[in-house]
Amino acid sequence: MYWIYDLTNLQLALLSCGVCVVFTWLGVVFVGKAVRRYTEDPGSIGDFVGQYLSVLGLFFGLILGLVAVASYENYGDAETAVSVEANQLAILYRTVSTYPEPYRQSLRGAMFDYVDYVIEDAWPAYRRGQIPEGGPARVSAIQGRLFSFQPGRASEQLVHAEALRQFASFTEATRNRLEFVNTGLPSMLWLIVIVGAVMTLALLWFITIDHLWVQLTASGVLAVFVGLMMFFIAAMDHPLRGDYSISPDALIELRASMQANTQD
Repeated sequence: MYWIYDLTNLQLALLSCGVCVVFTWLGVVFVGKAVRRYTEDPGSIGDFVGQYLSVLGLFFGLILGLVAVASYENYGDAETAVSVEANQLAILYRTVSTYPEPYRQSLRGAMFDYVDYVIEDAWPAYRRGQIPEGGPARVSAIQGRLFSFQPGRASEQLVHAEALRQFASFTEATRNRLEFVNTGLPSMLWLIVIVGAVMTLALLWFITIDHLWVQLTASGVLAVFVGLMMFFIAAMDHPLRGDYSISPDALIELRASMQANTQD
């Protein structure tokens, strides 16, 4: 189902709501017609199903809400991971700016190359669910330049030790951010959500009303609501994929700061 992330937010929302509405209305028209034709008391069936629907709808609504909250929290965690990585890299950039030449320029150039690569090359790949291989090589380049520096004075030793600690924090933040590229809800949980939506909307078929347009309107409103919730969960399920993915704004701001620092 990853093809849904090739759609825009509007297209995905219309698809989700449209499937739910069409599924509900087809059942209301054809199943409802059969209930009125082949049962002696369709009203009693509707009353029973209405009571049953209220109970099932309560449980399904609770599950849907919890899944939506979990997706939102996962999205927020991914956004935080991007900010943490940018902050850790910015701190390391300021620290290595105190290094003597040529180490300072070499390290700053390697860090700028990493940020520019993530923004321009890696991020579009993340939105397709891919993790390109160029990132680790650029991190290794920063590490190689950092480890090649041999501090002499006591002040340089203190700064270098702090830079090594900050580099370790940066690599950890990078790994945490990459974990969100393909993270998402378990397929079993998605199955439960979809089956719950189908069962809830299918029960609307057996509630018969004399005026068909009233039944279509009421069932359509509920179907649209379920469709919107499904769209919300799907859009936020993979925080780095699709049109509603997290943007690298924190890294873009860091790159602009690096460019300004280089010009100064």
